[in-house]
Amino acid sequence: MSMPAPMTTHSPKKETAVEMKKAQPLIDLPMVEAPVTKVAITPGPKLTRVDEIPMALCWGLLAASVAILILQIWNYLS
Repeated sequence: MSMPAPMTTHSPKKETAVEMKKAQPLIDLPMVEAPVTKVAITPGPKLTRVDEIPMALCWGLLAASVAILILQIWNYLS
């Protein structure tokens, strides 16, 4: 059996000041001005027929629906 040749790893070369001077300078990006936006203020939304329904009625219908659902599940399991 032959032994594999040892692998040599090269450490990364450190940059010196002389090599840094050879590098290209960074590009300066021009200043970007934020666009001026105008905000138009509009009057509040008009009430629709859905908005005219009293909130108490909505909660009452939800409670009745939950009660019917519980009764149906109870009836199914018994």
